[in-house]
Amino acid sequence: MTDASRIAAAINLRVRQLEAQGITGLVLANHMIGHMQDLHGIYSTASDRTLRDLCDRFPGFERYARIMEEMSERNQAMLASGSHPHGDLPELPEPLKAKLTHVLHAAAELERELQAAADGGHADQAGRLTVVMHRWTDDLARLAADFQSSDLPPASQALVQQVLKATAERIQKWMETT
Repeated sequence: MTDASRIAAAINLRVRQLEAQGITGLVLANHMIGHMQDLHGIYSTASDRTLRDLCDRFPGFERYARIMEEMSERNQAMLASGSHPHGDLPELPEPLKAKLTHVLHAAAELERELQAAADGGHADQAGRLTVVMHRWTDDLARLAADFQSSDLPPASQALVQQVLKATAERIQKWMETT
């Protein structure tokens, strides 16, 4: 299985898991924020034919891609019209962006594994998931400290904190149920 196929399969699985819980549209996109970089990577490197094949094989991947395309188009329109609520915020510096991407990607992987453990009831995964959870929590704490010590505007910091808080709350809820 190619890397693009593996990533598309993981996105497909997570979309299906979330849709089974009644989570769709923008709320689904919020839950899938950790997969944005993976989706972008596929879009940046795959041919049109490969993209079509991935969409045919993984319908959840296609639904997620369409949601993200619609969101991107809306964001671009709001930026162009000057009505984007965060349009005046500076782009994150590369080191912080890379750390944020890492933490969100790890969160997405952890959420998918927690969902799979809950669906399959694999008690033998509990110890490993606890270790992964602690590693993610440590990475999250380091990221929060990096943001707090940065010179980013308070509005930028608040936006990132909002995303990370929602992600942490979802993971904590999963940890309590598995």
